[in-house]
Amino acid sequence: MDQKKLYGLFISVYLLATLFSGCKTKMEESPLFKVLDSKRTGLDFSNDLSYNQDFNLFKYIYFYNGSGVGAGDFNNDGLIDLFFGSNQHNNKLYLSTGDLHFKDVTKDARIPEDGGWSTGISVVDINNDGLLDIYVCRVGQYETLKSKNQLLICQGIDKNRIPSYKDMAHEYGLDFSGFSTQAAFFDYDMDGDLDMFLLNHSVHENGTFKPRIDFAGTYHPLSGDRFYRNDGNTFTDVTKQTAINSSAIGFGLGIAIADINLDGYPDIYIGNDFHENDYLYINQKNGTFKEDGERELMHTSKF
Repeated sequence: MDQKKLYGLFISVYLLATLFSGCKTKMEESPLFKVLDSKRTGLDFSNDLSYNQDFNLFKYIYFYNGSGVGAGDFNNDGLIDLFFGSNQHNNKLYLSTGDLHFKDVTKDARIPEDGGWSTGISVVDINNDGLLDIYVCRVGQYETLKSKNQLLICQGIDKNRIPSYKDMAHEYGLDFSGFSTQAAFFDYDMDGDLDMFLLNHSVHENGTFKPRIDFAGTYHPLSGDRFYRNDGNTFTDVTKQTAINSSAIGFGLGIAIADINLDGYPDIYIGNDFHENDYLYINQKNGTFKEDGERELMHTSKF
């Protein structure tokens, strides 16, 4: 290669190196995300936890698992609002005022302030009135925790664009009290309304350290998952009829709904903690599900 061509190649390599170096510098100076503090956003919620001799990590293994958050347009103004669950304090509702700024309207919205241990938030228009409702999963009937799940039905939006809510979980048959994690609303029987799968977790007790086969077909009143069919103005517990697992070793921490086999019916994937396998429920299109994880999955997550 003669000197001119060698010099030209050197210049080309230099220019390319400079170009990519400049791109790198530009990317470093322009991050994709920027942290906005509470003074900028108005979101001053904090899930503060404190422990004592009566209730702590040794009493409840999921002490630090968090409390959940739900997002939706709660006042129908075209902006996404936020509902924060709390473990030891009160849940909070923040309405977006635009430009990533929010206003705390918890009191005006009449959000119940009972300090219950919330674990998961689901947003759904359960009564098809065009207003979003909120289902709050909680832990109850355990140690110092006594709360029940809440179904906050929107009662309307006032002149200041603030929605108000009333807990109607009891009226709808959804005031479960136990080890709830998360609720998923979907039409499992394809009859045109939303049913509910209630994912529950468990705690380690002496009775749970036994072979899995010993729990087959058993139902635990606090820990087992639940299935509720929408029957109009109320929900009916159809857990046993749907053939899902509802035992004491269902350490449910995650749920996903999808039509896995593309037959037009929704299926369910459950992520379990500790020594229980994950569940893959295939909809049988007759009101029941078949747990098919062992046959369909090569691996499951564990923990």
